[in-house]
Amino acid sequence: MDVRKAITLLILWLFAMPALADSDAVFNTCKAKLVKAHELGVLYAFDWKPPKEPYVVAGKTFFAIAIDAKEGFAETVSCFLVAGESGKCANFNILHWQTGKAVGRFQNCRLKMK
Repeated sequence: MDVRKAITLLILWLFAMPALADSDAVFNTCKAKLVKAHELGVLYAFDWKPPKEPYVVAGKTFFAIAIDAKEGFAETVSCFLVAGESGKCANFNILHWQTGKAVGRFQNCRLKMK
């Protein structure tokens, strides 16, 4: 390999490093937000065993917050599921904490309440 190719590969690799670090930082932020959502009662339960769809149960507080806050919550769950990778979204139902029935669906990066 000539020196030019080696230097080019090194530069490309260095530019890729911040993106990896940013992804980890975003993931950690999303994880912290989910912990806070659980503490506030927005998130009641969560489980995910790939390749199955995630099990997301909204708590009592979820039903008392505005729609934009619900969308933010769903985006945070999606961010956690895709490990902070920008431009990707996970698809999942949001279930009621008492009935277990779907009350909303996050799909294609959008929340649709039922």
